[in-house]
Amino acid sequence: MRTRTILGLATAMLLALGTGTAMTAAQADDTDSAQGTTYRPIASGVSPSWFTADFQRRLLASGTDGVRLPKGATLPGGIVEDQAVGLATTGIRPGQWLLTLLGSDGSGDTLGWCSANFVFKKSSTWGLGTAGHCGPVGKPVSAYVVPPPSSGKLPGLYVIGNISASRDHGIGDDFAMITIKPEFASWMNPTMPVWGGPSGAFTGGDVGTPVKHFGHGAVIGTGGTPRVGAALRWDIAGGDGFSWAGAAAPGDSGSGVLAGLGTAAAGDLTHIAVDVNGNVIGIAGTRMSRMLEIAKGWSLAPGSLLPV
Repeated sequence: MRTRTILGLATAMLLALGTGTAMTAAQADDTDSAQGTTYRPIASGVSPSWFTADFQRRLLASGTDGVRLPKGATLPGGIVEDQAVGLATTGIRPGQWLLTLLGSDGSGDTLGWCSANFVFKKSSTWGLGTAGHCGPVGKPVSAYVVPPPSSGKLPGLYVIGNISASRDHGIGDDFAMITIKPEFASWMNPTMPVWGGPSGAFTGGDVGTPVKHFGHGAVIGTGGTPRVGAALRWDIAGGDGFSWAGAAAPGDSGSGVLAGLGTAAAGDLTHIAVDVNGNVIGIAGTRMSRMLEIAKGWSLAPGSLLPV
């Protein structure tokens, strides 16, 4: 009953803040179409009043010094900076609170509010994954970071890198790679908070398999909240997508999902599944195998089996 109640609380916010772009099941899977299921990307666009052109210029030029939030400013979800410091984990890692600077080309002040999934490596370069609908290739991405104590830096917003690959084509094909700037390499931590891992890619396919994620969505908790569920399907979009019974909220887009009794990486969280009556009946995302295809040459960085 508790899971159903939490899912119900999230439903209204998810639908109210939805992007307005629904992908019908026919585009992903004929079986879903027959069942009347629709997959909708979780909302991610926000426009806080404090994010002015001047603030953006200072943020883009701040490097490893970062920028503090303006006095009285709140992050998406109503979080003030003191709360954000308490919710954020040290370093740049899975579950990171991300704000894509969608208006960095002068087209507006909209931000893509999402969560990071996993840390990746390509040779000596670090990468961080998120959802493809959180931003297109080339956009700079900022994160609310509590830097490692050894850095001597203060918590705040930092432009950590740029999106170098992005696919936003619906369920099972929704992933983006952020190439991390070299100056932040020592801040990277591949271990997922609370759960630990990842420990390789999950390849199973049983209904009922336990799944869990860690993101920074609103509604359920106030960010930095671990959530659990049970797998429903592993065969959406020809096997590139999967779904589970659980809870999510705006801002959770991009979160990494672990599956099984261990810490294997199942994929990312990107969509809600909605039935013909408008009820949210599950959460869905892109499987790890497809994420690695989109990433082209990046490999999953393993995390510690114990959360750190």
